[in-house]
Amino acid sequence: MPVLAIKRFHANEWEALLITATPVVFYSLSIFWNDLLKRSRFGNYLSIFWLVASLPLAFVAFADTYWHLLVAHLVACVGGAGFPSINSEVLQALYHPARRGRMYSVNWGLTAVATACFGFSLGAWLNADEEAFRLFLPIIAGLQGLGVLLFAWLSRVSGHVHTPMPGASGLARLVDPIIHMRAILKADPIFARYEAAYMTYGVGWMIAAALLPNLVTTKLHLDYKQIAESTQVAYLAALVIALLPAGLLMDRMGAVRSTAISFFMLAGYPLALAFVSDQHQLLFVSVYFGLAHAGASVGWTVGPVSLAPSPDKATAYLAIHATFVGIRGKLFQGLGVLLYWATGDFTVPLLVAAGAYLWSGWQMRSLDRRMRAEKLPAQPPAEA
Repeated sequence: MPVLAIKRFHANEWEALLITATPVVFYSLSIFWNDLLKRSRFGNYLSIFWLVASLPLAFVAFADTYWHLLVAHLVACVGGAGFPSINSEVLQALYHPARRGRMYSVNWGLTAVATACFGFSLGAWLNADEEAFRLFLPIIAGLQGLGVLLFAWLSRVSGHVHTPMPGASGLARLVDPIIHMRAILKADPIFARYEAAYMTYGVGWMIAAALLPNLVTTKLHLDYKQIAESTQVAYLAALVIALLPAGLLMDRMGAVRSTAISFFMLAGYPLALAFVSDQHQLLFVSVYFGLAHAGASVGWTVGPVSLAPSPDKATAYLAIHATFVGIRGKLFQGLGVLLYWATGDFTVPLLVAAGAYLWSGWQMRSLDRRMRAEKLPAQPPAEA
């Protein structure tokens, strides 16, 4: 979407930033989507999710200005915040806790491969015809509709039972999810500290992610093909390789300890990024990023689901986790750019990012020690 906004609709850098930041920022709506899930039939929720998250993409086919694109994109991003609740429900229904990590890794690895291949195909199509988005975005909306139907089918064949709960109406519906989130965090200090560690990790993630577009253009002066090859493609390739080992490690060691290892490894990414001087160095740094990030990527979803005290709490835990993504997106995406503007150098903000990763690793490691001291389970029970 940001590339389409710039190349086809001539967006300036602030308009492009608005398109880029919106998906992360709107994840803060996840707790409200989870409230809707609790009070809806699963099939009805899936239908609403597709109507809000996917159908607007089809309307981009009729966009004539940047603002038409933005409106459709904003609505789709509001809907995107509803996906974590679906994901946690299906993970709980399909996979035993003792193999949930590796199975999620396989699924996410296949998604990453599909993302890379589909992205290259769309790029080539747009190079040949800049109006191709008017066809492929409706196709994407249709494919996502098939995905929603598949979720519904998996729910039925797995024996997944989802019973809607009665609840408040009116303004209370807007307040209840926030009150519920605070109550869960207050009642579960382990989960609260897990979220605190991920919030610190998010400082490093947001700073590095915000600076990367500027770094590859103003410092390295790479073209679009070089940028794709040395960043996203290299990262995804390495991530796919590392995801299954990361899932196996998580099944063996538990989400907290294995995620701590990943956080410590990630500190090397912004440090190396600060000193890259050409495309080849950037490619190797992106490969390292993919290898280091695999554990945190699996822990992002499997961790909250495994820490939930009961299956019916899993969606709430993952929704809270996703909501904090939106909060740190609001707070920290501009921090890296602000530090860069203030210093005129990439080194200072990237050192701050590395420090945040190290601190998050220490937080997660301390949580693991606390759980072992209190003899809390660090890993799921063995599969029967």
